[in-house]
Amino acid sequence: MPNIGLMREKKKFIFWSLLLIILVLLTIMFAVRTIHRYETWKEHREYLKNGNITIQDWMTVNLIVNRSGIPKGLVYEELGTKESFTNDRKHLSKLCEENNLNCTQVVARLNKKAGKQGT
Repeated sequence: MPNIGLMREKKKFIFWSLLLIILVLLTIMFAVRTIHRYETWKEHREYLKNGNITIQDWMTVNLIVNRSGIPKGLVYEELGTKESFTNDRKHLSKLCEENNLNCTQVVARLNKKAGKQGT
């Protein structure tokens, strides 16, 4: 009978240990993500403060959509990729690299579309 109690204690210990490891890993993941976003914001703070709607390669799809007014579908059409939660948060340069596109040309075409949207 003492073995059953010991087995339960081991199972509890393993369960709580795994839960703690998962929570620590999630905390680290969200901390790194937050630091990355803060660094991007800090680097481009002046640009973001003014009313400039010029699209640049460091911007994410969400930022392009929010600042320029270009519909998200048009941005993805220009990139030739599917709309997704993760792609919404990637920098334009990263999306161009993944799709073997010339980022300078993509940015120029998006800026042209942003100009048409504003008029």
